[in-house]
Amino acid sequence: MSGVMNDQLPDGLAAHALQAAEYGVVVIDGEDPEHRISWVNPAFEKLSGFERIELVGNTLRILQGGDLEQAAIGELRKAMEDERECSVLLRSHRPDGAVYWNALRVTPWRDELGKRWWIGYARDMSAQREMEIMLGRRSDELDITRHRGSEIETVDRLTGLQNEHSFELALELSWFSCARDRRPLSLFLFAPDFFDMYVETFGRVAGDSCLRMLARSVGAAFRRASDVAARLGEAEFAALGTNMEQDLIESHARRVCERVKALAIRNPHAPMTRVLTLSAVVLTGQPGQAPDWRALLAEARRTMASAQLAGTQQLVVQDYGSEVG
Repeated sequence: MSGVMNDQLPDGLAAHALQAAEYGVVVIDGEDPEHRISWVNPAFEKLSGFERIELVGNTLRILQGGDLEQAAIGELRKAMEDERECSVLLRSHRPDGAVYWNALRVTPWRDELGKRWWIGYARDMSAQREMEIMLGRRSDELDITRHRGSEIETVDRLTGLQNEHSFELALELSWFSCARDRRPLSLFLFAPDFFDMYVETFGRVAGDSCLRMLARSVGAAFRRASDVAARLGEAEFAALGTNMEQDLIESHARRVCERVKALAIRNPHAPMTRVLTLSAVVLTGQPGQAPDWRALLAEARRTMASAQLAGTQQLVVQDYGSEVG
């Protein structure tokens, strides 16, 4: 087992490339019944938390500590017995006790002398795994909410759109889903201009009727299976769109505003216009590059408040979180 003793790469492997690789690389002696480690690159040391001197001559079990009751370990062992490539996700433990998810792919290889080796490629998939767990948890919560009927209302009684609680669950779910799949998420926010003046002029009952008309205009524009439209607060509407083409986002929001204006709902005491108009804000971002879904919603509301101070029929379309690492 000269590989173990000398801590050298077998002849035929691109030493420089493996040494400098950003992902973890481990070389395992295939002739050794215990499959002990012969070599690791610096990235594997960083990933595992162990130093090379601790890893070389040991087996991959050092990464699991006492956490050996994992189906993936059995899959890996069987693949190595059969001398076939295998990819597994292992729950692993660093020396300080920190748990991480190690995506490990091992490939059989023979050198020029016919000696058997295993080359393993490892990546830390903890963030993705935690995201999947969160996604599953939130998906279950959303399913429970949907099926509990009258116990927890998900629909706004006045407009028939989703209510704020249901929308926030959907936003969080979409956020993690888009982050996992690296898809863009677009948050649309709509608010009627000078709606308070409309209510002062025509009363609460007329105001509710007006909100129902606005809700129909918003809801009609978001009918894809993945779309979500909701009423937030008193007179605020929101919608979610995933993986929308960039050049269609602005035109989509504009059509909603134009549809509302075409209703010609009188608002005689509003400045600048005598019919009720709608302003819109659209923030689109890659969830994995932006802070979180709550910050996205808060930013959309701040942007809407600033836009409506500037006038009516405002349309603001922005990228969100692109500067966030």
